[in-house]
Amino acid sequence: MNPLSALAAQTSFTLEASSQTSAEGQEVSVKVIGTNLTDVYGYELQLSFDNKLLSYVKTVSAISGFSIPPKDTTDGKLMFAHTNIGTTAGLSGTVELATITFIASGKSTGDASITLDNVKLVTSDLKTETAAPKVSASIAITPIKEVKPINFSDLNGHWAKAAIERAAALGITSGYPDGTFRPSNKVTRAEFTTMITRAFTLKSATGITPEFADAAKLPQWAKTAIAEAAAAGIVTGYADGTFRPNQLITRTEMTAILVRVLDLQLNAQAKPTFADTNQIAVWAQPSIVAAVNAGIIKGTGGNNFSPKSNASRAESVTIIMAALDYQAGEKG
Repeated sequence: MNPLSALAAQTSFTLEASSQTSAEGQEVSVKVIGTNLTDVYGYELQLSFDNKLLSYVKTVSAISGFSIPPKDTTDGKLMFAHTNIGTTAGLSGTVELATITFIASGKSTGDASITLDNVKLVTSDLKTETAAPKVSASIAITPIKEVKPINFSDLNGHWAKAAIERAAALGITSGYPDGTFRPSNKVTRAEFTTMITRAFTLKSATGITPEFADAAKLPQWAKTAIAEAAAAGIVTGYADGTFRPNQLITRTEMTAILVRVLDLQLNAQAKPTFADTNQIAVWAQPSIVAAVNAGIIKGTGGNNFSPKSNASRAESVTIIMAALDYQAGEKG
């Protein structure tokens, strides 16, 4: 027997939905997971979905390399291809190959099905094998009126209550199992990046997903979000090539990321008028001016910006919602 054929026989695939239900107008994602993979250098996925209940949004791979996204999905079919770049070993074991995001279209309600029809695997020596797993996931699309508002027990009287509850209803953020939101908790770079990718549809200009030097330290739950944002040029690493996912994000970093998301025009000579402007990195000053002028972020009191302060959960959600409102106004 061809060794590659034996490999294909051992390999299995599953689809894992982010939620078993989704309200009209809300996003839901499906992960394609391969098990018992060996030396997979590239792959091609062919899927079908219920286009009466779901509208396609995007496909993202957390794997570094080059992606070819679907071009036409009006017929309920999509194909996504991804490959490593350069001389490197293929993937082995259990791997999340891609995450596909849909939005409940609102045309009708019912059970929406997504099916993985065919998979093509390519090894590092460029041998190929195909499989037809025919595995499916089902998502119940419900009327928007059946969605219960999300309330948190520790937000009564909090200045960011409305923004936080709105963001939670949109699936941008979530609380803790005990029903709290903990608005004063600080936010890591991985957490903020994940919220950004939930809030905005990011597009990669090149299709290339970079690999960070500390890729092994990226939390599993944040890998796809970080890959998507990095491929779109929205988040970047440090001079040593690391991403530092668990490092707390600063108000400067948070602002710069959202300015990139909104593609705000920058004046290279612009200088903020805060009392602590001398503490703001020179590279970030035009971004902060643009964000302030757009009404996305404000100072922290006493005419300070506090550029090196770590952003709280309340602050991060508020600035994201302000950025969404700004974007909606621009599109309107």
